[in-house]
Amino acid sequence: MIIDFDLSTVLIGSLIYIGICFYLNIQKKKEKTFFLFSTIMFCYFMCVIKLTLFPIVMIGLPANIRESVQLIPFRDGIRKTDLLNLLMTVPLGIGTPFIAPVHNLKKSALLGLFTGITIELIQYLESILTGGYSHRIIDSNDVIFNFIGCLLGFLVLAVFSRLFRRLPKERLNSIWKYVHTVCSNIYLF
Repeated sequence: MIIDFDLSTVLIGSLIYIGICFYLNIQKKKEKTFFLFSTIMFCYFMCVIKLTLFPIVMIGLPANIRESVQLIPFRDGIRKTDLLNLLMTVPLGIGTPFIAPVHNLKKSALLGLFTGITIELIQYLESILTGGYSHRIIDSNDVIFNFIGCLLGFLVLAVFSRLFRRLPKERLNSIWKYVHTVCSNIYLF
């Protein structure tokens, strides 16, 4: 049996996201522009879930978990998948400050590390739940490059923020005022 990322996965994710939005709207009174950015990040998270966790293969293949776990960093050098893992988390470093209080390099570093470890742990748990079979490599390099990608994204946002803070806030529409407010709170340390 193969469980793939399909319409039902998108519907379940969307229902969870809508529930979170209702809660935030009622309890936290978030601005409409916050929901625009959170919707963009929701689409990003759904793409990351699709890329990193699906399809889930449950067809009784022999266990290969020992061969699928790579704990020694850079054993095979730097591969294309390492660079793709880096690119995958650059939007996380850029977008998270717009929906959560991640406004400095330390918090972004922790977010990148947490994200990389969480993805690899879920992949490992997925392989255990499917009888020890994995069609992925649970790799320490993925954690390292997810971490670096998140930091690079945050650094791009920090550079952009320095430029954006110079714009007069009065002349901006509501979306750009929100961006200006977020950028005004971005600091490296």
